Amino acid sequence: MKFLKTAVLFFITLPASFFALAEGEFVLGTDYEITAPQTQTGPIVEEFFNYACGACFGMERFSKDFKEKNPGVEFKYIPVELRPAWKIYVEAYYIGEKLNVLDKSHSKLFDRLHVQKKFFKDSDDMKAFFLELGVDEKEYDKVAKSYWLKTQLRQAKQYALKHKAMVTPTYLVNKRFKLNRTSLGSLDRLEAAILNFSKE
Repeated sequence: MKFLKTAVLFFITLPASFFALAEGEFVLGTDYEITAPQTQTGPIVEEFFNYACGACFGMERFSKDFKEKNPGVEFKYIPVELRPAWKIYVEAYYIGEKLNVLDKSHSKLFDRLHVQKKFFKDSDDMKAFFLELGVDEKEYDKVAKSYWLKTQLRQAKQYALKHKAMVTPTYLVNKRFKLNRTSLGSLDRLEAAILNFSKE
């Protein structure tokens, strides 16, 4: 009987957030934030990331698995420059995208930085990386010096500021629900939150 009373008392004193989580709901201001008004958009999740970010490298398997398991949800990377040394890797993402080698450069960059521990020394080092992938030198120079690339860098920075993506990786769903990866805890709950808000 004493055990039963203790259990009942414990149940009564549990915070309300426990019941919300137990029901599979997500708490505004804790598990997620709303960063923009609702717009007409299909199910999409955007990951603010940088190749130099160790946590992003650690989450890459999750991101890949999510894309494979959920083909109905568009998945997009948004490279961000949270410190000056990261700018070159934002450039690398967009150069790979423009030259149609992102399917090669994306995973190889993560491997180069976090497995081989070889960071880019300068722009020449980055150029050599892309030439090794078979990119034409003239095409590379054209993209690397283009106004298009400068525009992509500026827009990515503005987009990150708009949605207050101050840490990486940060997941944004349907261009308005910014998820708190730390509060959500497990990868299962993160995936559940993405799928939940992709329907909103």
